[in-house]
Amino acid sequence: MNGGDRGGLPAHARCVVIGCGIVGNSLAFHLTRLGWRDVVLLDKGPLPNPGGSTGHASNFIYLVDHSKEMTALTVDSVRQYREMGVFIRSGGVEVARTPERMQELTRRMASAASWGIEPVSLLSPAGVKELVPYIDESVILGGFYTPGVGVVDSLRAGTLMRDQGQAAGALHVAAKTEVVGIDVEGGRVRRVRTTRGDIEADVVVITCGVWSPRLARMAGTRIPLTPAVHQMIDIGPVPRFRSARSDIEHPIVRDMDTNMYERQA
Repeated sequence: MNGGDRGGLPAHARCVVIGCGIVGNSLAFHLTRLGWRDVVLLDKGPLPNPGGSTGHASNFIYLVDHSKEMTALTVDSVRQYREMGVFIRSGGVEVARTPERMQELTRRMASAASWGIEPVSLLSPAGVKELVPYIDESVILGGFYTPGVGVVDSLRAGTLMRDQGQAAGALHVAAKTEVVGIDVEGGRVRRVRTTRGDIEADVVVITCGVWSPRLARMAGTRIPLTPAVHQMIDIGPVPRFRSARSDIEHPIVRDMDTNMYERQA
């Protein structure tokens, strides 16, 4: 793909993916694995961290969902991340502060058995304390433990995905390239206009997280996405973890009754 004085930006693409977060990287990667050529991946920010939610995410993966399809998708995602070498298995505990939440965790045991997620276990407060020594077990009724829970280095995963697509000669990546317009003619997308020039495109995919509705409006359509504020509290350095031998030595804790999670970072 040659772009002349456009800094290498192609003038035409079979598919333009807008957004270099984990979704955009994954989409471009899998398209090229399926044999697509002339795929262009754009982001207005720098790489490897363009500044979106992927670079600020918790990055943990819990395996069990009541939906069979979501569980299967999650398990396959973990398999792929392991193959890339970007998955750290830590285990995860979901704790209950109320009888209602404890009943929900019992249902998770049933879902895990139905979808083949093993091993899992229900824990007493003392059992949770054994796995997570810094927890106050007096405020919980128990927990649901999944050893297969872990954390992904999503920025590294994105870099590896882009590298593979580029090595195959099927993907062009353009960082610091902002989309300023999407032209639609006859009910079909025709081109993407950027700060580095226009790209005639057969297919355009918007993977911009909270900015996706803004991009969709450029094409005369709507993506019903509403941003939500997410607070993060950093209490480190923690004396308990001074002798830690790795980034995560204790299971991640999800406390859904307070809409919080805790993880060693």
